[in-house]
Amino acid sequence: MPFTRRDFLSRGTFFMAMGVTAPTFLTTTARALASQSDACMTGTANKRILVVVQLGGGNDGLNSVVPYSDPLYYDARPKLAIAKKDVLAISDAVGFNLKLAPFKGLFDAKQMALLQGVGYPNPNRSHFRSTDIWTSGVPDKLEDSGWLGRFIDAQCNGEDRRLHAVDIGTTVSRLFWTGQSIVPAISSLETFDLEADAAFPDDQSNQVETLKLLNGGRSDKPYDDYIRKVALDALATSDDLKRIATSYRSTVSYPESGFSDGLRTIAKVIQGDLGTRIFHITIGGFDTHAAQATAHGTLLTTVAEGIQAFMQDLEGMGRADEVMVMTFSEFGRRVHENASQGTDHGAAAPLWLIGGGVQSGIVGSHPSLSDLDDGDLKFGIDFRAVYGTILADWLGTDPSPIIGTGTYANLGFVRDPLTLSSVAATTSATMAMAAD
Repeated sequence: MPFTRRDFLSRGTFFMAMGVTAPTFLTTTARALASQSDACMTGTANKRILVVVQLGGGNDGLNSVVPYSDPLYYDARPKLAIAKKDVLAISDAVGFNLKLAPFKGLFDAKQMALLQGVGYPNPNRSHFRSTDIWTSGVPDKLEDSGWLGRFIDAQCNGEDRRLHAVDIGTTVSRLFWTGQSIVPAISSLETFDLEADAAFPDDQSNQVETLKLLNGGRSDKPYDDYIRKVALDALATSDDLKRIATSYRSTVSYPESGFSDGLRTIAKVIQGDLGTRIFHITIGGFDTHAAQATAHGTLLTTVAEGIQAFMQDLEGMGRADEVMVMTFSEFGRRVHENASQGTDHGAAAPLWLIGGGVQSGIVGSHPSLSDLDDGDLKFGIDFRAVYGTILADWLGTDPSPIIGTGTYANLGFVRDPLTLSSVAATTSATMAMAAD
């Protein structure tokens, strides 16, 4: 069938079918592509991986990490409070909800850090705005880019690797919004492919070959070169993902849930060793305004069992020390339960970090239940301190250009912190060996 570049550009079917979201600033991308420089200077030799798990809707931190020794908790939640017998104590003040039993196992195995009271100044209770704040890393103004998008731009633009980051699902999170890099959304390795034209559903092979021919060579138009590279990279990525999908081997039995399926997909990409350093996956349903008890408990079980299976899979690969899982939610819930046996939008909440490279333990104090901010918990840890510690100690890059130059204390939750000097030295040695 006739299939031209005009068809490709006008319909945009390739981008939509492959789950690729174009950068926010296409002009910047096109120009960067025309003059790629040596990038990933601190990341080339760094194999550490970050998996971001988003608990969409606003997770109830008080019923996840329970202040079981504080009578004010039980006063505020006469119906929703977790009974002391259903709390898995990790200190004399707090413990995990029984539904998080797999997390207790990871904590006891010294593979987990619990960060208490994480938030930001002047909290916003809107799902959309607070999610924007968490994903952009900028709480005091509207920001088009995401904090991980800025990391990818700063460290990986121009590196000969297609999959710097992957979003598991059908859309790309604002976390990855960026001016220079492409991040694909992948719901299935097996189906990440060019969608055949609806009028010719059996002609996919011909259409793929046509696209390859149409996108060969170079052009003096930066947009055109940008489109060429995205098209060819996406096709090559499709081939890679199909290959690793068939080669994946694991003895771990994941729970039956869409969330666990997504984590298994991440495990496949890690085992396939495509060089992907950042992953993001979302599980929704945490906006528990009514009848919270059962729904929230089910969600916690799904998250904990899924992450436990994922960590077991990584252990089997020998990669558990190279991967850090970070959870976050756009906000916690209010301290007092509501009349519908649920909880409303709040502020500060706990955050979990999981992996063999995590310095286990409890970071920060549980927020006071007697000193509230208009009925909400006050934050004690600025989320930018979390991001800054991950960027500096786990990913080995200067956090200042990414999260700003404010004073955010290093939280010390990375067991063997990377430093800019050590990563740069390793990179230089690797480059010297390659030159020899």
